[in-house]
Amino acid sequence: MNRTFKRIFIFILLIAISFAFSDSARKVVVGFSTSVVKFYDDKKNGIYDFFKEHFNQRDEIRFLREENKRLTEISYASVGFSEKLNSFLKEANVRAYEPQTKLVRVLSYSNLGDYNKFWIDFDDFNANKVYGLLYQGYSAGIVVENLGRPQAILQNDAKSTFSVYIGESKIRGITFGAKDHIEVKYIPLWTKPQIDEEVVTSGLDEIFFEGIKVGKVVEVVEDEGFFTAVVKPYIVPQIPGFFHVIIK
Repeated sequence: MNRTFKRIFIFILLIAISFAFSDSARKVVVGFSTSVVKFYDDKKNGIYDFFKEHFNQRDEIRFLREENKRLTEISYASVGFSEKLNSFLKEANVRAYEPQTKLVRVLSYSNLGDYNKFWIDFDDFNANKVYGLLYQGYSAGIVVENLGRPQAILQNDAKSTFSVYIGESKIRGITFGAKDHIEVKYIPLWTKPQIDEEVVTSGLDEIFFEGIKVGKVVEVVEDEGFFTAVVKPYIVPQIPGFFHVIIK
């Protein structure tokens, strides 16, 4: 019985009842009929929501599996490259290059209304160290000590600073968050940063290792004896459930 026919049937039934029974009886029957319709619609919507949620979860699981496969392949390639690099460094009598990251879980915002700072679940946190924060392979911010706990600060916050290179000539600068973008400050005037040049971490501050992508230059301005490059970051994370932290 489709919905239109069902409602017409109930409407005719209610009219018949209104002529055959007293007012009290009509109230009882109408109330019962309304409850039946509501029960039917609630059950139908509940079943629809159940299957919709099931299929959404199925799609999400498929996406996560594909993403895991992609990241696994990248991980294997990185391990292979690291082995070759370290073999070369060993021949050159240079210390091995062994960057390490740790997956950390987001717990909560640090302060209500401030969406750039949050607490993370980070075992073996060293309160005397500043850590680099990664998301989807790009720079995301830093991790510092606050109230004795590890606090993550996204890179679009003014307190999130780290050292970067601009372009192939590796022009040096320091990042400062500026809401929807990043500003690279203290660039010497004798350098020539260009629009569309890529910005990567330098590793000189020992927060990130060298080469993590940050974003691209969209504007260059002169500011108090230095250049400042306005950078559009590759990502502006909205605090997902997990990040990676550079621990070595």
